[in-house]
Amino acid sequence: MVERKIEQAIIDFGMSKKLDGVLIGYSGGADSGALLSYTHKYARAHNIKIAAAHVNHCIRGAEADRDEQFCRDVCENLGIELFVERVDVPSLAASEGKGLEETGRRVRYRTFRGIIDSHPELHAVALAHHAEDNMETVIFNMCRGTGIRGLSGIPPVRGERVIRPLIYCTKSEIIGYCIANDIPYVTDTTNGDIDYTRNYIRAEILPRLTRINPSPEIAISQLCTLLRNDDVYMQRQASAFLTEHNIETSCSRSLISGQEQALLSRIIRYMYDRTAERLYGRGRPYTVLDFEHVRAVTRIVTTGSAHSRVSLPGKICAVVEGDEFLFLGEDEYDSKYKYCPEFRIKMDDGEHVISELDADIVVTREADMDREFSLKGAFSAVEHVALRASAIRGTLYIKNREAGDKITACGMNKLTKKLYCDKKIPLGLRNILPVFCDDDGIVYIPGIAVRDGAGADGGDASDALHIYYAHTPKSGEQD
Repeated sequence: MVERKIEQAIIDFGMSKKLDGVLIGYSGGADSGALLSYTHKYARAHNIKIAAAHVNHCIRGAEADRDEQFCRDVCENLGIELFVERVDVPSLAASEGKGLEETGRRVRYRTFRGIIDSHPELHAVALAHHAEDNMETVIFNMCRGTGIRGLSGIPPVRGERVIRPLIYCTKSEIIGYCIANDIPYVTDTTNGDIDYTRNYIRAEILPRLTRINPSPEIAISQLCTLLRNDDVYMQRQASAFLTEHNIETSCSRSLISGQEQALLSRIIRYMYDRTAERLYGRGRPYTVLDFEHVRAVTRIVTTGSAHSRVSLPGKICAVVEGDEFLFLGEDEYDSKYKYCPEFRIKMDDGEHVISELDADIVVTREADMDREFSLKGAFSAVEHVALRASAIRGTLYIKNREAGDKITACGMNKLTKKLYCDKKIPLGLRNILPVFCDDDGIVYIPGIAVRDGAGADGGDASDALHIYYAHTPKSGEQD
């Protein structure tokens, strides 16, 4: 029965190519013992390379050392090369503030990757997860809060490197297989410790499910297959959308805000993952966005203000700026949107090149169409305003925006902060937008307002003072 189910899994999930040069994760228990025995038999029949790897987590003291020696003896008797890695998981978990289960899992996968990377003849790792492991995972994910992918259980094949040939087999079938074939194995005494979440599920919850269905692992396995198929289809739809619109870590908010939630949630997760890879590389400790994270990001995309932000795991931010939706590292966000240079520059007649503002400002007594065309050729945005020279009190200068700034416009003394919001000026642009002032206060802010009585439009041309403000908006800014 076990061998038939393994062979069926190999066919159903296309594992045969990955078995040609495979590393077996071997703990010494019944599950990995059955996998090792079958794979050894398979390797002899197909003349392929196999090896085994044992990770001693240093959690159970002498018992863990016993298991390590047991694995060495078994592999030596079978003529299978064994790689052994000893890691003090309790110390590592304490130093990183993580749980033992999570840390142990991460250590194992890191060890397997390292062995495969350094041995070209090995291409994949075979792990001994079975149907009940899959059922435990589904229940665990369901109670924690998950989507279709979490309810799809343990993937029989993950990427190009991980396969699980026992995924159709039940625990009782595996034990029977070991007994029938004289396959030795050891028992981990901590398996009975229900302080571990998975052990609690196995000991307390799974037996109760058999009152409803004597074989709940089979029913849940079927559910996982159906959900996995649905997830693959939806993921393909999302991938096609992402490719069509060339989406990586940023896109138009209006493009995705009206999409179905099933598609939108996948877009959000994809953009987050690409940002994490850009910041930390592919080898980063993986952090999955949970339901609340995705819901919070969905809200700022669909109903949030023009300037919205959500903080996410990994010091990553989801940001809405006008119609742009993007993911940034927190340091990048601070640099992009909180950067506010302090400046105070006198505006005499002539051209002023201001590199920290990515801008040129020209002040002249006469309208200069040639200068305007020249600026338009060098910058992506140019604004021309004519002020009344006689309305300027004292010295004309520019400064950075400050809390409490006000300008008299349309007969009212208005806070410039509200005007920036009304005009939907992005945060990144507000901080580098020059504020033109004289001795009486603010005279003019590009794209925002001109002080009442200071505009020269339609007035005496000889009293006009022309200002040309030219700049090139960076990504995330708009006029």
